[in-house]
Amino acid sequence: MSSSPLERKIIREKAARKQAESLLEQKSLELYEANQQLKLVLDQLESQNLKGLKKLEFEGYISKSLILFGRSFLSRTLDDGLLLSFLERLRSSKLIDAISLYIRSDLLPSVVATHFGSIKHTDDQDICKKPRWRGSHLCMPIEVEDGLVGELQIIVEEEEFEKAFVQSQMALVIELLSGAISRQLMVTKTQQARKRAEESEKATKEFVAMINHELRTPLNGLLGSAELLADTPLNQDQQTMLTNLTHSGDLLRHIINDLLDFSKISAGMMQLFSSEFSWHDMKNMLHGIFSPQAQEKQIAFLIEERGEMPELLVGDFERIGQILTNIIGNAVKFTSIGRVEVLAQWREEALHLVITDTGCGIPQEAQALLFDPFVQADRTAKRTYEGTGLGLAICKNLVALMNGSIDFVSDVGVGSEFTIVLPLQTAVRRSNVIEAETHESRPLDTLSILVVDDIRMNQIIINQMLKKLSISPDTASNGREAIEAVESASYDLIFMDCRMPEMDGFEATSYLRGKQYTRPIVALTAGTTLEERERCIESGMDDILTKPYTANDLKAMIEKWV
Repeated sequence: MSSSPLERKIIREKAARKQAESLLEQKSLELYEANQQLKLVLDQLESQNLKGLKKLEFEGYISKSLILFGRSFLSRTLDDGLLLSFLERLRSSKLIDAISLYIRSDLLPSVVATHFGSIKHTDDQDICKKPRWRGSHLCMPIEVEDGLVGELQIIVEEEEFEKAFVQSQMALVIELLSGAISRQLMVTKTQQARKRAEESEKATKEFVAMINHELRTPLNGLLGSAELLADTPLNQDQQTMLTNLTHSGDLLRHIINDLLDFSKISAGMMQLFSSEFSWHDMKNMLHGIFSPQAQEKQIAFLIEERGEMPELLVGDFERIGQILTNIIGNAVKFTSIGRVEVLAQWREEALHLVITDTGCGIPQEAQALLFDPFVQADRTAKRTYEGTGLGLAICKNLVALMNGSIDFVSDVGVGSEFTIVLPLQTAVRRSNVIEAETHESRPLDTLSILVVDDIRMNQIIINQMLKKLSISPDTASNGREAIEAVESASYDLIFMDCRMPEMDGFEATSYLRGKQYTRPIVALTAGTTLEERERCIESGMDDILTKPYTANDLKAMIEKWV
């Protein structure tokens, strides 16, 4: 039985509806699956963004910490407090659960502890040699130029961060710590080197002062005895021996002076003492020294001026005289025939001096090294002339201290010419003469003088020299005896040795000045360093008489102060 058209239509519609419902169900399932996938992707993106934000936050925190403490490490000494503050700052990060630092023992004097933080360290042998992870535990070595010096350990809270990221941030921390430790090591080494240099300089100064005293003190006895012996009746042989003794003593004095001056120059202890002096005084001194020598060698010795000289010059008279006596002394020593001539001229705010001789001259091969210490033109065993080879080296250094220059030209068999330029200040004698207080002239034999010296030989020498001036002094062997003598007698002048047992001259002088003692006190010292001179003046002494001295030196000092 065939169906009607209506039934067939209904069947087709049912089939189409069922197909449509099936398609809708399929599409709905696909849409659901797509939504689920999209949700998953969105969740993953959200998780990644949050992780990225945490990474950025951690990076920013580490950067701020490095900047903050980088300044502190540059401006402060690296010590326990600063390291603890730095670790506490890092520990405050949300990522780091624990942090600890180990620094090799005895590495830095300013860092007392070796362990900082809660993570246990062992010792130098177990320092990690390279970065290593054990779960969430990271250990990183700290290395400087001297090698491994410590390690940094951290434990991180979250493990979703890549270990490479955490390690890269901690590498920046390690770099800052290594730089801070290196800088502190450099500072420490510099301080230690400076301390050693200061100790060495102090030891050198003490040695120079000690050897100065130990050499000059017996020299004072030697030359003083020779001077006193010259005033006694002597036969021809004795006079010859005395002349040899005096010559040897003078030579020894020059050698000692040269060695001590060179030691002071090498130690940076040479000082200049400026005063007003006239060229006329310098000229007279040079004539007094070299005219007899030139006359003995039968050569001419001339000192001339070109143009007008300043009325007064300002400089170190003693050191300028030392320069000239060295140069002129060599000229006289090496000239057998002819002349030695000194030409002085003032121009361009400087004293220009030209010393010319007709001596043997200086070989070309020796000229380049002439101003070097311990160098002589003739170094053979057959050399004719004595000397240490220090004189010209000292002259060059003294001229340099005065901001001057020294040069020479020389021909063998013709002679030499030395040119010295010394920039000096000038002065003018006061035109308004102030009326001086009138003093009654007192005979020397009426003066009461106390000599304080612990060495018996020095007491004998100065007593005999003063007796030549008709003065009979009292003596004391140390500062305590000097104070007792002053309390029981009145003295016009005290000659005070500086270095003595029980109480030295500095202490005794300070005590007397504290008791309002106002009479002149003159230091008797073998020391020539600036510190020794300053100490004499600071203790209250009025003047300094350097050993070895002569009877004329004593007389001049007495006339100056009494």
